[in-house]
Amino acid sequence: MATILRMLLYGTLATLIGVNLYFFLHNNKDDTPKSTLPKVQSSDSLSTAASPASVLPIVPVPAPAAREILGAIDDSTSVARNAKESFEKGDYKTAADLCKQLAGKNKQAFLCVGLAYFKLADFTNAIAYLEQALENGVDEFTSRKYLAFAYYYRDNFEKSLLNAEKGRGIKKDAELDTFFDRLMKEKRVQGNFVDESTYHFKVQYDGYEHGGISRKVLGLLEDAYSSIGSDLNYYPSEPITVILYTTHDFHDITQAPSWSGGLFDTKDGKIRVPVKGAEGKEALLRTVLFHEYVHALIHSITRSCPLWIHEGLAEYFSKGSSQKIGQVIPLNYLENSFSGLSGRGISVAYTESHSAVSYLMDKYQASRMKDLLFSLSKSSDLNRAFTDSFQISYTEFIEKWGKQ
Repeated sequence: MATILRMLLYGTLATLIGVNLYFFLHNNKDDTPKSTLPKVQSSDSLSTAASPASVLPIVPVPAPAAREILGAIDDSTSVARNAKESFEKGDYKTAADLCKQLAGKNKQAFLCVGLAYFKLADFTNAIAYLEQALENGVDEFTSRKYLAFAYYYRDNFEKSLLNAEKGRGIKKDAELDTFFDRLMKEKRVQGNFVDESTYHFKVQYDGYEHGGISRKVLGLLEDAYSSIGSDLNYYPSEPITVILYTTHDFHDITQAPSWSGGLFDTKDGKIRVPVKGAEGKEALLRTVLFHEYVHALIHSITRSCPLWIHEGLAEYFSKGSSQKIGQVIPLNYLENSFSGLSGRGISVAYTESHSAVSYLMDKYQASRMKDLLFSLSKSSDLNRAFTDSFQISYTEFIEKWGKQ
């Protein structure tokens, strides 16, 4: 009986310690990464961090007022009503299809279609319909504003800048002004950049600042493409752009934290890395590039991957299998963002994500993880995708993993 009581007491204490540690980490205001995320050595050297906060859109994505645009259409048909309801529900694919039907008799609907595709992050179609709206004289400011962002995300800097300039000439808008300032920074920094490419990657860099480092970067990226592709039996079909910066320019343009070692932008699909001081640090450069490449690979499959899997896989393929830790922070708290955590909390979030993914990779192998990513590309139902891939529901996994 005494033994049972001691076990119950120790179990209760362990639970309380775990909960208190999580809330201590979550609310701690110290923003300097500790433990597994080493500090940046100097303002001019390659960051030693494994690129926390590295799957974010570095250009804020504006939210089109699609319902208001649709409301401006002088059409009381059931198609218009259904399109508006679809917008309100966030079903932008249906809204786009319905607005296409309206566009045959009301040119205003071209703008609705373009904005719906913009919300779907289908920027190629967004550009096509926003350009048609512009040609038909539909709300020039709104058309140009979203063309500026869409062209940027499709890697057409000149047309992005042109539409941003013309949009600002029509109307003052805080989002567009902030975006225009960013474009001008990029133009200043990247004005003299040169390109060097392989079949799978395009590297952009300042030849004077970075010398021959581009070939080293391309070699490491090709290693990542080959080795990770072999493990997952998957290779992205489109070339990936990688931009090399000095540390100062990297943080000035991306606004990433000072301890970030690199960044993959979820909107334009580019990897950005500060490489000043990388000479002689090939192992560190390899870790950063492999990490960011994994984000690009996942992004080429699905836009619905939970952040802890995104980061856990990036850590797994850049560092190997993880040290084993338990579920200090509930994994479902780490699905969308680590931004609410302190420096110590971020460190734990990365280590925990790495550990959870290592467990799944070791137990089920890479092919099952690939199955999960492709399932998520077809449906945002995480529980079903997880069950289909690992024969355990997502709910059951987060209830049990790391809590023994």
